[in-house]
Amino acid sequence: MLEDHLERRERGDIEGDLEHNYAPDVILLCEHGVLKGRGQVRISAKALADQLPDAAFRFPVKAVDGEHALLHWSAQSSNARVDLGVDTFVIHDGRIVLQTVSYQLKHGPSET
Repeated sequence: MLEDHLERRERGDIEGDLEHNYAPDVILLCEHGVLKGRGQVRISAKALADQLPDAAFRFPVKAVDGEHALLHWSAQSSNARVDLGVDTFVIHDGRIVLQTVSYQLKHGPSET
């Protein structure tokens, strides 16, 4: 399920990702507070895409144990980057029922 989520996001298939991988009443915890439902996940995904247009993502850590998953990620676009983003997931019956997202957006080129 996590791989399908990541593959669909990489292809820009947010609607397919929401339909196949998220429970209708999913809860998303992020810097904007508690967001509920697929519509709020859609808004959050669009905000990230707007902040990091055409970004290249890397996923150096993927840890899954049953219904729980942890994802570390980084992203680089032409105008901004995230050096470390962290998502956690609770998955029930093959659907994400809870997701947390935390990252710090930095503007400008990579510091590598």
